[in-house]
Amino acid sequence: MSDIIEFLERMGEDARLRDASAAELELALAGTRLEPAHEAAVLARDAAGLQALLGLGALMAVQLPAEEEEEQEDEGEGDEPSPAEESLRREAAVA
Repeated sequence: MSDIIEFLERMGEDARLRDASAAELELALAGTRLEPAHEAAVLARDAAGLQALLGLGALMAVQLPAEEEEEQEDEGEGDEPSPAEESLRREAAVA
């Protein structure tokens, strides 16, 4: 199986192979030791067939927006007061 993986990597890196005609692909495949079924799938540009031959399942991803978090105002739970809150406390204590 590593031969087909190596060939697919080479195909992905080389734009000429990616866009090659069937005849050009046949020439590129001539120097490989691919299984005939893999070679036929590459020549037919059959991605689904190649995935099945390699035992790959369907790839799927779902992305959902995150839920908005509600701001919680926890007063007096060990958080240091902001400078504005501290100033208001001092003024209230003086008054």
